[in-house]
Amino acid sequence: MKRFYYEVGAFQFSDTVAFGQAWKDAKAKATELHAPIYRETVENGDTIRNEVYLNGGVFVGVDCADENSIKIF
Repeated sequence: MKRFYYEVGAFQFSDTVAFGQAWKDAKAKATELHAPIYRETVENGDTIRNEVYLNGGVFVGVDCADENSIKIF
């Protein structure tokens, strides 16, 4: 089973649904803090992706993200 961890500053939100309640909570916190949202996807205890949310409305790998394209809420 996949688990999604959303990170906003020092806050972390977790869910088994990609854009479920944890995403909503992370988005609210990011808006409050005027911060980006990072996401770690874990399956069977192994990290399979580390991503950041972009202005275009998608998550991409942290290593592929351009600093100017990262969405600041």
